[in-house]
Amino acid sequence: MNIPILHEDSEILVVNKPNGIPTQPDKKGSESLLEILSENRPNLYLIHRLDQRVSGIVIFAKTEQSAARLSKDFQARNITKKYRAIVANKPSESEARLTHWLLKDAKKNISKAFENEVKNSQRAELIYKVIQSSERYHLLEIELLTGRFHQIRSQLSTIGSPILGDLKYSYKRSSPDGSIFLQSYHLSLNHPTTKQALQFEIEMPELWGKYGFEFL
Repeated sequence: MNIPILHEDSEILVVNKPNGIPTQPDKKGSESLLEILSENRPNLYLIHRLDQRVSGIVIFAKTEQSAARLSKDFQARNITKKYRAIVANKPSESEARLTHWLLKDAKKNISKAFENEVKNSQRAELIYKVIQSSERYHLLEIELLTGRFHQIRSQLSTIGSPILGDLKYSYKRSSPDGSIFLQSYHLSLNHPTTKQALQFEIEMPELWGKYGFEFL
């Protein structure tokens, strides 16, 4: 499979992950993004992940030192990740900061969002903004302030705006290609060794244009 490469040097690899591919090996045995990219690269370190049905930018480290530095930067929120999502139900506010407490249900493989802290839950925060609306749908820009399991999917569903195609989080039907209409489209960071400021952005999936949005 051809994986679009956005940037590659001796320390990092940045790619555009298609939907339908798990980022790392899973129990189902599907070929993963990590395995595909590792065929010609002996040492790749996974720094973060995207859900299988989500597309967008993923960065890998190519050395142990860079992996440690990137992981530290993610934890310190020195790396900015922005997403796009399409929802059918417009949020009550055009722009807001959402704060929930997420509790992972391992049996159902979902995260449940609560307004207040519950035992074993993790604080989850994001900022969203409605940037376009078509006749039936709404395009959101989302900036993650924390990185929790299924965070965006769970939080948007909790406020009554589940993402198109996301059956697991209350959307009513699947999408034509089986994807969730969620994309990691922006990543900005400092290079782990040169400290050069890097910024990557990708266009939204072509399919999204059929839902009334300009091709960004």
